[in-house]
Amino acid sequence: MKLAWKELKHDKARYVMVEAILVLMVFMVLFLSGLANGLGRAVSAGIENADAKYFAVNDTAENLITISSLTPAQVDEVKKQATGNIATLDIQRMNLNTKGSDNKIDVTYFAIDPSGFLAPVITEGISLEEADVENGIVLDDSFKDEGIALNDEIMDSTTGIAMKVVGFTHDEYYGHSSIGFMSVETYTAIRKEINPAYELMYHAVALQQDNMESIHVDGVSISDKATIIKNIPGYSAEQTTINMIIWVLVVISAAILGVFFYIITIQKQKQYGVLKAIGMRMSEISTMIIGQVAILACVGMVIGNALVWGMSKVLPSGMPFYLEGKSAAVISAAFMVIAIVSSLVSTRKVAKVDPIVTIGGNE
Repeated sequence: MKLAWKELKHDKARYVMVEAILVLMVFMVLFLSGLANGLGRAVSAGIENADAKYFAVNDTAENLITISSLTPAQVDEVKKQATGNIATLDIQRMNLNTKGSDNKIDVTYFAIDPSGFLAPVITEGISLEEADVENGIVLDDSFKDEGIALNDEIMDSTTGIAMKVVGFTHDEYYGHSSIGFMSVETYTAIRKEINPAYELMYHAVALQQDNMESIHVDGVSISDKATIIKNIPGYSAEQTTINMIIWVLVVISAAILGVFFYIITIQKQKQYGVLKAIGMRMSEISTMIIGQVAILACVGMVIGNALVWGMSKVLPSGMPFYLEGKSAAVISAAFMVIAIVSSLVSTRKVAKVDPIVTIGGNE
């Protein structure tokens, strides 16, 4: 490794160029990963953030919450058999209007028990439970970009029912739509205004217990959170496509580093021939080449990660970007492994170098 570092310092210009390209490749892959995670969160964050391990839905809904329908009797039966806390959830895609404006703003209502564990974390204002107002609503803070502020009065576009913004939360989305949290009573009022014959039903029941074997209710199936998220329309197809693109880029980008070193190796055949002639073992030369790749890859990972994390702090709030530490670590580790493996091609080339031939200028 010491010899590898000396070689890098001796030929700074060449390796700085390689390092710059490496940093750009790492930055590109990590940035795309952040966009992929952000798009995934824009579909499923409302469910991912829920403090629940399982969801009970109608057994004919195929784990899709929005087409599930549970009667109050089924919910009561689930509650009787559950060993942990439960909370009902209704989801409805609608539109909002700000006061004095006809512009419709897309929103997904999450009807919850204000005192239950599905209540969102408040970043500004107060919670639904604390608010002593009729038809209060907690909005994702992305609605601030629409000019909505704390204590504003907004209206449901379809029914005209007025609601007061009592608080804001952060990173709450469902189906690429920002979420508005409201009480079951407010949600029921909106539904009855649309359809006077509406009867109280629930899309799902969230459960916090670990053991689901104790719950057996007719017409009800229990699924874990990951399964519910996977079945949100468009989530799986979108994530599979984007992740495939990311990993193809990881392999290609890391392989490019190997190509650079292969070219550099060809240019330095005489030097390697001399090293062999003076008695340096092939294992030492291989360690030097792989060490150079490891150093460059490691530095590239650090700088690339730093650039992506720095950019994430200045991106507009409307951009779906979410880079997880775990994802960044996995991609960085994979990048380093592939880069080191691809550098073995260079060592194979060096192993075939004949000192007498290369020194004599007949390579």
